[in-house]
Amino acid sequence: MKKIDETKHVESNKFQVILFTVLIFLLLTLLVLVIYLSFTGTNIKAISEKVPFVSQLFDRGDENKQEHSTVKFQEKINNLEAEMSDRQEKIKKLESLIDSRDKTIERTELKKQQLEMEIEELRAEQEITKRAFQDIIKTYETISPKKAAPIFSKMGDEEALKILSSIKTDKLAAILEQMTPDDAARFTKLLASKSSTN
Repeated sequence: MKKIDETKHVESNKFQVILFTVLIFLLLTLLVLVIYLSFTGTNIKAISEKVPFVSQLFDRGDENKQEHSTVKFQEKINNLEAEMSDRQEKIKKLESLIDSRDKTIERTELKKQQLEMEIEELRAEQEITKRAFQDIIKTYETISPKKAAPIFSKMGDEEALKILSSIKTDKLAAILEQMTPDDAARFTKLLASKSSTN
């Protein structure tokens, strides 16, 4: 019985060795064939599609790759869309900031123009006032000192001092001679203090 079992065992071992040898030979042949085809530039996928079992293996791998690549592309698209929307928001914020600054610049420009107009008006008024004051001075210089002295005495100190300080010295002396001694002393004192401050 042992011999029968040993014979069966030896026969099965021989069968396994033959089977493995054939399989290894087939795999090596297939490997050499694939290497040869890839060096010659032949499309291995097209050839494999003609072999039923192998074509199913390639199709499954392609489907998995396609699904995987589709998921990756979708993720990239989503990331790019999010980045694009962020940039659009930043652009909108910058545009609104530019608009507000433009409006501020316009308002400032309008204020500047208004101030320039006011300055021109003030200069014109100042020129008119200056001419009017020069006319008043000429008038007091042409009036006789006897008639001008009582007018200055009744005038307020500030106005009288302003006019008297602008009149020529010989006319001023003649007007002060015609004033009462108290008024002449008061105006002389005011004129002296004004000339010392200037």
